[in-house]
Amino acid sequence: MEDRKRVLILLGFFILLFLVIIVRLIDLQVVNRSFYEKKSMEQRTRIINLAAQRGDIFDRNGELLATSIDSYSVYQYRKGWLARKLSLPEATKLKEKDPKGVGLIKEKKRIYPKSRLAAQTLGFVGRDNQGLSGIELAYDEYLRGKNGKVITEGDPAGRELYGALREIESGSDGMNITLTIDGNIQYVAERELLKQIKKFGAKSGMCIVMDIKTGEILALASKPDFDPNRYQNSNRRLWHPRFLDPYEPGSTFKIFTVAAGLEDGVINRETMLRALHSITVGGKKITNAHREEFPRSRITVSKILERSINTGSVQIGQKLGPKKFYEQLRAFGFGKKTGFGLWGESNGILRNWKRWYKPDIGMITFGQSIATTPLQLLSAMSSFVNDGEMLKPILVKKIESFDGKFIKVFVPRDRGRAISSKVADEMKELMRNSVVRGTGKRADIKKFGVCGKTGTAQKAALGGRGYLKGHYIASFIGFAPYKNPRVAALVIVDDPSRIGYWGGQVAGPVFSKVVGFTLRYLNVLPDVL
Repeated sequence: MEDRKRVLILLGFFILLFLVIIVRLIDLQVVNRSFYEKKSMEQRTRIINLAAQRGDIFDRNGELLATSIDSYSVYQYRKGWLARKLSLPEATKLKEKDPKGVGLIKEKKRIYPKSRLAAQTLGFVGRDNQGLSGIELAYDEYLRGKNGKVITEGDPAGRELYGALREIESGSDGMNITLTIDGNIQYVAERELLKQIKKFGAKSGMCIVMDIKTGEILALASKPDFDPNRYQNSNRRLWHPRFLDPYEPGSTFKIFTVAAGLEDGVINRETMLRALHSITVGGKKITNAHREEFPRSRITVSKILERSINTGSVQIGQKLGPKKFYEQLRAFGFGKKTGFGLWGESNGILRNWKRWYKPDIGMITFGQSIATTPLQLLSAMSSFVNDGEMLKPILVKKIESFDGKFIKVFVPRDRGRAISSKVADEMKELMRNSVVRGTGKRADIKKFGVCGKTGTAQKAALGGRGYLKGHYIASFIGFAPYKNPRVAALVIVDDPSRIGYWGGQVAGPVFSKVVGFTLRYLNVLPDVL
């Protein structure tokens, strides 16, 4: 009897154990089958994303500025990436340390064949070929293509099975982008700018060259810069394109003050203004940037630009009044993005006239208490040679798929009328006088008449706390030839600290050399002067 009881208990135990096993099998094979299948797959397989063939970037002549080459990445089946985008010898050497536990996979690596050329414009990409700045970021949706996927499988010991690597989703190529930038003009602009920065001990500088008939940007030079092939080794502040940021333009802005006065009719070419060494506006005393000997008690409008006389431009602003002056500046596109093609472009700073302080009506006339971007200035000036119509700056010429089935072409567009055709013609002549008779002599080019304006702006202190004594931004803006303008440029040199700091002295020669080269390079006919 006792033995029979033991047998029944043992039998009951086995029946219970069998039922537990059955319940567990139902849980594994029916109730949670998909969950455990997924866990099993994750333990023995690994999916690897592969960046697509990123589109190339070319200059306007078809010269390669950015492309992708084959590289090799090293991974362990369970630990993931060990190293990314190595050369084949480097990757092979790493694999030799653990032949069975390490795998190689081919990836695309972004390179910039021209090294630092147009670095801030081109930008760079991250480890997974995603655009992080410049053109690479702004046009990432076109350049990046569609990523592919591969899958690999391993044994319980964590070793990859031979021949297990296979493609499960194919990628698609990105599109090529052709810029309006000309690599040769870009090179000369960077070279001449860097020379002047070193000569005058400046902190930085910019030189933008534009086809003033189409708005196409031929060069965007900014120094110091970085090598996008090794961007991680450079100061992060150098990654950002300076030409997107606002700055106080100083006396280069006087050309727009004069144009506003002519357009509104408060002055004309024959208007005579008071010759003053100082003028008080809203309780603030405004003086000229340099001592000027006035032979008479009155000066012409042309003389204001030729000698860059602050007190003369202030009188034009007073004649216009805040509302009219503000409206004309808005017509020139100030306070609005140009939308030329890169992310991060500033609107500039132009407060509504109702929020101006009393001295602002005077300060703004010579480029203080206002901030513009370099491209806003060039776009506004383009109205002087296009019968009063402003052109939108263009940086991208076309976007094209690898197979040629998709092409997007960017054509010249205007930003609206800023001034009348008559005023535009008058401004050309006044700006020519400023170079021939005034502070812009060093910007002139042999056989090509230059129209332009110098600028020597005090640097604003951080936080709007006035201006820094002894610190300046030297600049020159202009176009050539005088008779049939083709090329415009803006040169800015930040904080020259030795030899001199005047715009005509520091920025003028860079304009002359860069624009002179550009005109001859483009086979532009010289003026008959």
